[in-house]
Amino acid sequence: MNKIYGIIAIFAFAGLLIPTSVMQIEASSDLDYMLIIAEKGKKYIKIKINEMQNSDIQDWKNQKVVLEIYDKSAYEIEQLEEAIEKGDVKSARKLFVSSMDKIKQISLMLNQIAANKAQDEALPDYSQILKRYEMNIQKLKQMSQKLDADIDFSEMNNLLLLGKQNAKNGKSVQTKQVIDQIALKGLDINKHLISINHANKIIKAQALAERYVDKINTLIVQAKNSGLLDIAAQLENTKLNLVSSNSTSQITKNIKIIITINNNIKETEQKLRQANFDVDEIKLSQNQKFNGKLNQLETKAKFLHSESIGSNAALYYVEKALSIISDTRNNLDDSEGKIMSKIKLIEQLLTKAEKIVREST
Repeated sequence: MNKIYGIIAIFAFAGLLIPTSVMQIEASSDLDYMLIIAEKGKKYIKIKINEMQNSDIQDWKNQKVVLEIYDKSAYEIEQLEEAIEKGDVKSARKLFVSSMDKIKQISLMLNQIAANKAQDEALPDYSQILKRYEMNIQKLKQMSQKLDADIDFSEMNNLLLLGKQNAKNGKSVQTKQVIDQIALKGLDINKHLISINHANKIIKAQALAERYVDKINTLIVQAKNSGLLDIAAQLENTKLNLVSSNSTSQITKNIKIIITINNNIKETEQKLRQANFDVDEIKLSQNQKFNGKLNQLETKAKFLHSESIGSNAALYYVEKALSIISDTRNNLDDSEGKIMSKIKLIEQLLTKAEKIVREST
């Protein structure tokens, strides 16, 4: 008897797990075991329903239908029990098959819900992707505004809105298509902005080159006055290269050469001073000595003046120094102490201007 029940139970539960199985129950005189199988099937499917209700699947589809089918199956099992008590074999068989069919139907529906959940979890989170794209579009808008590119973002805004609507409605395929369109258009806009930015850099570099032309002219005069004719010739050649440069890299390269030459001039002057070729050691009259010193300071001031364009503070100190240089040159009959005080003040002003220029560059 137990062996017969075991066989019946195996086929009954196999019907719950294998969708293609067709539940066939042969006539059995032992109706009690039919009820036992039905009750176990009911208990099994109730556990599965509870698991689904307690899972993170909120508002799972067909929940109402599943519960309705379960209630009908439970009712039929109650009717089965009554039919067995009455000895109504025909009704019992019919109720058993019907109730088990409904339990099988519920099992298939729950399996499909679980499969759909696994499939949904495997899909990308398009809503998060759209959020990242929205932030990237905002960055492109800021860059466009900064570069004064005047780019029309209306199409991008519409695509973004459409993508959000599709994602909200669960249209994964359409959402991905819209995201791909946004990505392509975003790349095009980014390339366009990069080209505009590159062009602006060249314009700024060329403007900087023009400013350095004046600086080179001052350095050429300074080199010639110091007897550094080779350096003066090198500066002339660098000036020509700078004027003809048409890329930021070329302009930057030539400016670095100018800075190096300027440092070389300073080092050479320092060596000359160390070699006791200072102006003070040459026997000149007081006026000649101060004129030489003022000429040096004036050359330095003119050089700093060209470097100070764009810095009001530096220009203030340079222009004040030039004013004192002019005043001192016109009053060389003053006492040596007074003239030296003015020269010291000029040097202090130029030092302040030079510090500001150095920090700004």
